[in-house]
Amino acid sequence: MTEQWNLTQTWAWIRWRDRAKVAAFQAEGHIGLAEAMMFPDGSRIIEENHRAALLEALRAGRITTQGQETTAAALVPIAPANWQRIEPVAPSQARHAVAGNRRVAWHGLRFDATVAMRLWPPLPPPGGLSLRA
Repeated sequence: MTEQWNLTQTWAWIRWRDRAKVAAFQAEGHIGLAEAMMFPDGSRIIEENHRAALLEALRAGRITTQGQETTAAALVPIAPANWQRIEPVAPSQARHAVAGNRRVAWHGLRFDATVAMRLWPPLPPPGGLSLRA
């Protein structure tokens, strides 16, 4: 089974490319992510607009997600064509527009961590890589 991340963990990866930051948001706290952005701890920011980067990848089908239409429902794939925007509304919840003006609040969003790390690769360690002849 592949590692799955929630929405906040996926955003944290895109923004910082830091496994410790991803682990810190396992509890799916959008407010915690906002606080980390407002009161930075000195971590290097790689992608300032993490929301737009993820939304673009979702719309293009480069990354897929699953979600629940209700908290009691099974996880189902969310089609790329359905993503109009991402609005965090509560922990583990995000809205996207479906079929015009109809809005659906999805719960329990899950993203494949391997795909996220391939699309937004980790940075080389400080000091860079050295090639020996």
